[in-house]
Amino acid sequence: MTVHHDPHTGDRLVGYIVPRDHTPLDPTTIHAFAAEHLPDYMLPNPITILDALPLTTNGKIDRRALPAPALPTPQYRPPTTTVEGIVADTFADVLGHDQIGLDDDFFTLGGNSLLATQAVSRLRQALGVEIQVTWLFTDSTVEAIARRIEAVSDDSTHLAPTGPSAFDVLLPIRTTGTSDPIFCIHPASGLAWCYAGLAPHIQPGRRMYGLQSPELVEDDPHPLSIEQLMEQYVREIQAVQPHGPYHLLGWSLGGVIAHAIATRFRHLGHKVSLLAMLDSRLREAESAVAPEFTVRDILVELSDLMGFDAEDFDAAGAPMSPEHATELIHTRTGAFEFLQPSHVKRIVASFNDAPRLVANYQPPAFDGDVVYFAAAAADGMTEEFADSCWKPYISGSLKYYPIDATHIHMTTPRALADIARVLNTYLGDAAI
Repeated sequence: MTVHHDPHTGDRLVGYIVPRDHTPLDPTTIHAFAAEHLPDYMLPNPITILDALPLTTNGKIDRRALPAPALPTPQYRPPTTTVEGIVADTFADVLGHDQIGLDDDFFTLGGNSLLATQAVSRLRQALGVEIQVTWLFTDSTVEAIARRIEAVSDDSTHLAPTGPSAFDVLLPIRTTGTSDPIFCIHPASGLAWCYAGLAPHIQPGRRMYGLQSPELVEDDPHPLSIEQLMEQYVREIQAVQPHGPYHLLGWSLGGVIAHAIATRFRHLGHKVSLLAMLDSRLREAESAVAPEFTVRDILVELSDLMGFDAEDFDAAGAPMSPEHATELIHTRTGAFEFLQPSHVKRIVASFNDAPRLVANYQPPAFDGDVVYFAAAAADGMTEEFADSCWKPYISGSLKYYPIDATHIHMTTPRALADIARVLNTYLGDAAI
């Protein structure tokens, strides 16, 4: 197995097999066998049959010489309704395919969370109904999406001007399933959209919710402290899940807030089965005065999330305005049409509030373990530094997992796939 990069659809886990004695093999049969023995997040797709593996002069597998994988071609069932046709055409356009049928699955054909956002944006424009991005993470065939759209249309529920509750404090990511949910707390941007990319990799049946800063939806709600945010998020979480065990995940500032939430739940007598952090740094903000973030800085920080090239916004000239930034996002991504200049202003404010919140946080000790994903690329977070940050504030152990990414790239598709593989082992243990 290896990760294959496609310039149109991004990274995906694929498999190559060489049969013994040239025995004929059926990729579909092999895929079915693998599905019985591997969790979904480790299942390669597609599986390609080769006569021989390419080797280097040293006799090792030459991964760069592996041919591009052949995507599966299930029996084609053509669309039969107008909505099915629009969904199929939209999928084909976004994914770069000539023809897509009712049984074709968006993610099997190379989709990812960023492409899902683009597909949903185009479907909203074409059909004028409130289509949720999260639908694609649970019902990702053309036929299933068309059925959901038709059900919404029958209820005459039309698209709201500001989008599908994209800035609500509680952001549903995956609402179907019977396992206790995992709650994902926002980084400095205040947005939890970045966690949508986890959904295709997290074990089936596990609900997922994001927690987003109230600063994004209120006029002047600058949070006074980590504790204030923690109290609000505890209420939001308990509205979904009144009692533990709780599963918490936070990136950067979100990890600090997740720690506060976890200690609060323990104080209330609830079990916390998972406290996971993505490169969260507790005391670092006290060492120096943080620089003021600008609109251009924020666009660079959000480039992975929104699917544009950060260099697009790095031109010299006058300081970029929220209005200009919003126009560029709409033009370059073909999505996020609900994002307005007022949202950009609030995201910038959220970034600039984060260092103060962390510097003023005086944490109690959490009586449990922390699963810590470190941004280990380019001289990033070391295990020793992570220990120095968090060991005084946890009574258990810090379980360190290096991720080959920088801090701002911790939620790229490849990084999230690696993170999910580890998370699923802990979530699986919690379900036993």
